[in-house]
Amino acid sequence: MSPRLARFLTSGRVRRRTTLWVVFRQMPRYVRPKVLARETAVVEWRLTGRRDGRPDVRQLVIENGGALVLSGEPREADLELTVSAADLLLLASRNADGGALFLRGELQVDGDPWLAMRLPRFFGRRRRARRRRRA
Repeated sequence: MSPRLARFLTSGRVRRRTTLWVVFRQMPRYVRPKVLARETAVVEWRLTGRRDGRPDVRQLVIENGGALVLSGEPREADLELTVSAADLLLLASRNADGGALFLRGELQVDGDPWLAMRLPRFFGRRRRARRRRRA
């Protein structure tokens, strides 16, 4: 995914809402259960770039080897990541590096720095649903 496409997909109210819905709906399907088996954390994503200046807020709740995404701020976050929605798309598609975004000031990290460093290992390839065999 190119930065230009990422900016396009996150511009406009409806396109942005739809794109973010898809990204966060898919996020729990990409977690690595074995890596998360002993983790309990709340990662808050604050996505900038809206026309009204307010961020979109989603929380990734990691517990019991799995993950769940919540809208808003229902839980206290262990880690807060502030990034543009376009940069989140680039991160999710592996076309950007979190460390490079951080060093350029495009990704702000507040909270547990060790959790921030471990976060990329939490995700891997998409888990596929097991097919049932027909008898």
